[in-house]
Formats: sequence, C-alpha cells, structure tokens
Amino acid sequence: MQTINIFSALLLGLMGAGHCLSMCGGIIASLSMSSTEDNKKKWRYIIIYQVGRISSYTIFGFIAGWLGLQFSHASPLPYLQVISGLLLIAMALYTSRLWMGLSKLEKAGQFIWKFIQPLTKHVLPVTSSNRALVLGALWGWLPCGLVYTSLGYAISLADSYKSATFMLMFGIGTLPATLFAGSASLSLKSFLANSKIRILSSLMFLALGGFTLYQVFFISSAMHHHH
Repeated sequence: MQTINIFSALLLGLMGAGHCLSMCGGIIASLSMSSTEDNKKKWRYIIIYQVGRISSYTIFGFIAGWLGLQFSHASPLPYLQVISGLLLIAMALYTSRLWMGLSKLEKAGQFIWKFIQPLTKHVLPVTSSNRALVLGALWGWLPCGLVYTSLGYAISLADSYKSATFMLMFGIGTLPATLFAGSASLSLKSFLANSKIRILSSLMFLALGGFTLYQVFFISSAMHHHH
C-alpha cells in the first residue's frame, strides 16, 4: 500500500504541473531574473527555495497524519478516506474545468495567507541561501487546491510518517514544473494548457479518487464479510 501511496503522491505532483506553474511560476521566474548574481548562484537559490517549500509540505504531512490518527481513534467509520477520495474527484473536475469548486477551498486558505504573505517581503529580494530557504518555507503556505487535495489524502493515511512521506513525494513530483518555470514557462504553459494533457491529468485524478473510494466501500466491506 505504501508503494501505491508514493506513486499516487508523485502522480499528484506531476499531473498538477499546470496548476503549480500558475501558482508558483511567478516567484521562480523572479528568482531567476531578479538578481544580477551569476547563473550558478541563481540556480543554488532556486534549489534551496524548493527545499524550503517541500520541507513545509513534509511538515504539513506529518501534522496531517497525526490529526488523522486522532480522528480515526475517535470514529471507527472511514470518513477521512471518503473525504480524500471526493477531494481527488473534485481535483479531476477542477483540472478539466468542469467544476471549479476547489477554488472556494483556495479562497478559504487566503485567511491564513494574508498573515504569512507580508513575511515574504522581509526575504525579498533573495540575496542569500538563508533568504531562499525561508522564502520557500513561507511559500509552502500559499493557498492551493492541489496542496489541499494532497493533504486530504495525507490525513486519511492516519500515520505521521506515512503522511509526511506522502507530502514529501508530492513535493518532489511538483519539481519538474517549478524548477524550470523561469526559463521554459511559456513553452511549458502552452504544453500543459493542451486539452489532451488536461484531460489526461483529470483522468489520473479521477482514477486515484475512484480507487480510494473503492478501497473504502468494497475492500473494507469484503473484509467485514470475511470476519
């Protein structure tokens, strides 16, 4: 099961690349163009920024797993798994632009972001590795439907270490889109905007959501009958 979770996390990050670019592309582009530093230093800042961002996701995952565990002790019913499956299906609809309901979840996250965003001004422009790391850690709090969907899945795992690993792998999955956002953003954006790519992403999210719900309703009921 842990292998499926790791694969799911990587897939979530990779297939959400278009969303990642629209949310984080700007900051990566500014990191690659803002300073007059040499190319090697710019890349170092971009990579350290990514380490900060993915570290935030991993910490969120650890907390989500702990919360999920508390919730599973409180209720024997698999509410969390159902919610995570529905979130994945909502992400499929969001990616395919059939239903934009997840944007409401992003708006809810704006409440926390309005307290965190002013802190980013203290580390801009990025002129040191420490600033890049702090900026990445803060940017991890950016309201994002894709991150919230992943966290929903991480909570359902109800295990701090498994959930932290899931969010770490999700963060790694977002790297191809966010690492090269500055240099290749236009060609990458047009590729990701392609309707076939969008449909493929949506189908992947739908399959993951469907599989999660299948596990809840069919596998658990089969085990119940077996006992």
